[in-house]
Amino acid sequence: MNADAKSPRLRRKTRPAAAFAALAQASLARIDALLDQLQRRDDPEDLHQLRIALRHARAVVWAMGPALPRQERDRWKRDLRTLARATSAARDWDVFLAETIGPAREQEPDDTVLAAIADTARQRRNAAREAMLAALATYRDWPLPALHRDLAHLAHLAGRARNDRTRLASFARQRVRRGRKQLRALARSARDGDPVAVHAQRIAGKRLRYVIEALAPVLPARYTRRLHRKLVKRQARLGRQVDGIVARRLLAECLELQAMPDHAAPPLPGAS
Repeated sequence: MNADAKSPRLRRKTRPAAAFAALAQASLARIDALLDQLQRRDDPEDLHQLRIALRHARAVVWAMGPALPRQERDRWKRDLRTLARATSAARDWDVFLAETIGPAREQEPDDTVLAAIADTARQRRNAAREAMLAALATYRDWPLPALHRDLAHLAHLAGRARNDRTRLASFARQRVRRGRKQLRALARSARDGDPVAVHAQRIAGKRLRYVIEALAPVLPARYTRRLHRKLVKRQARLGRQVDGIVARRLLAECLELQAMPDHAAPPLPGAS
């Protein structure tokens, strides 16, 4: 839970809009660096780290949203969601290959059905990566420049808001309480195991975890450390559950493709 060495130094009396500008600037720098890395090499960990950076940025937008002008807040939410969605399919295939197909093939290295499924999964993964890289290259031209422009504007507004008495410490505590209340409601909805509800609970838990990590310098440590540990533990459990749901879907897709004649199989994502 320790802050990264490159994280901005937050103070209890900082105005929320100024804190957002500082946190978002650090997030965009991280996202930019990872986008460069993704273009240079094919390493699943780079994509994993990009998705974490995007979740951090989205958590900060959620946490600081009430302090931001509506137009900027809505643009950040929309554009970061678009970026995250562009990475979803490739990441799903990476996890499926590493955590489902890989271990299965280690146990049954001579199984021809598993070998065929692995080949299909790798083809789908490579196609999904190509489609992702094409989309991300476009996003580098737009909307990312608009997000960078917003930061300068928001920092300027924060500097001019002399009559705004809202301070980061109290604001952050209110947002953590709000996040915890939302998470409890989602946990109740997910008790019956509905995949959509479980996924929503997992996303809300991640968001609250990243909010706590981003705002740790101005939050009461005794309270947030205990809550953070609970969130990490729950996230691991829900992660295994959601990964299992996704693995079953991708396995069914691979088996369906294996059963199709070549002329009837759908084109690979991103194929012309």
